[in-house]
Amino acid sequence: MRLCALREIWTAGKQPPLLPVSPSARLGMTAHKLLELTFSGQLKDEESMLYCWENEIRNHELEMRNNILEKHLVPLSLNTSNYKVKQIMTFNIVRILLREFNIQTKKVRKAESELWVQTKDEKIGGKIDSVKYADDGIYIIDYKTGAITDYFSNDNSVKEEYQEQLKIYAGLYYESHGVWPVKLILIGLDKSEYNIPFNHEECLNLLNDAKSHFDKLNKLITSGLDSTDFAAPSQAACRYCVYRPACKKYWTNREGNEQWPADFAGVVVEKKVLGNGLLKIVVENGEKKITIRGLSPERYPFLTNNMQEVMFCNLGRDTVQSYFKETPMTTGYSLS
Repeated sequence: MRLCALREIWTAGKQPPLLPVSPSARLGMTAHKLLELTFSGQLKDEESMLYCWENEIRNHELEMRNNILEKHLVPLSLNTSNYKVKQIMTFNIVRILLREFNIQTKKVRKAESELWVQTKDEKIGGKIDSVKYADDGIYIIDYKTGAITDYFSNDNSVKEEYQEQLKIYAGLYYESHGVWPVKLILIGLDKSEYNIPFNHEECLNLLNDAKSHFDKLNKLITSGLDSTDFAAPSQAACRYCVYRPACKKYWTNREGNEQWPADFAGVVVEKKVLGNGLLKIVVENGEKKITIRGLSPERYPFLTNNMQEVMFCNLGRDTVQSYFKETPMTTGYSLS
């Protein structure tokens, strides 16, 4: 919500994504589902673990086959980086959870999974993966299927958004139960464990900040502002936004450097069928002109028409400046 209010409005309104969900994200959802079912006691052995994995993957692939943006990404086993490795890592951590529900050597008297907590006014809420009641207090635990540390930080620290998530959970647990946890823990699929330092004041401040954003945003929505007034384009906000093709402010404010998504919109001024049957096109927008190669006529049937205005997102950068290529995540639209 801080990064871009418009993205959150579209998400809350369940607008259909305009870009595909990455296969890695779907694999992460599958891994997290297995952890959720393990916490709830629905996974009890190897057989149920294998069945759940296959069933979740099958459901994702069915959804993808019915989505024109993603059907070419099926099967996930061939289109996800390190598919087998991530599957093995998920199975290994599920096996650990099945063997014992303890953290290190602390004795756990009780454990709850998928625990819903919320503020008294019900404005802010969340579901905690696992809450464990140990001899020395309450542990709040969240499992992450992707990278936990910030790749761009100098000290390899835990991502700021994950730290804030755990601190908000702590504040929500306090509001719901009147007791503070003693530990906030993040655990990765590689079994790495991170303790998140916190104090009560910062947790409550984060909750109050979230409420303030919530109230201000709803007030602005009812005031009748144009959708562009809610957009806040930035590298961080737009990089993984599945709605950016429709965001006017994104297209007028983005910068054409490598820190921004490799997207381009303009008029097709040249088109050539390559020897392998794929297309190479030249797209022009004002004084800027780019070349895109390796485009599949099956994925972009509109390219068989005459010259027209098009938009391509998630292009791959080629070896020569202003040259791009198709990737599995590339999505194209005709604007004519």
